[in-house]
Amino acid sequence: MAVINEDVSDSVHPHWMELAYIRAASGREFTTAVGNVEPAE
Repeated sequence: MAVINEDVSDSVHPHWMELAYIRAASGREFTTAVGNVEPAE
């Protein structure tokens, strides 16, 4: 998993968010907001 700050705005006004890039065992990668990540039980 990698966490980056990314401008997710589609306008001239920036909107920065912390995004988590997660790679599953299959090798497929997806993104989500860092606040959505929870530890595995």
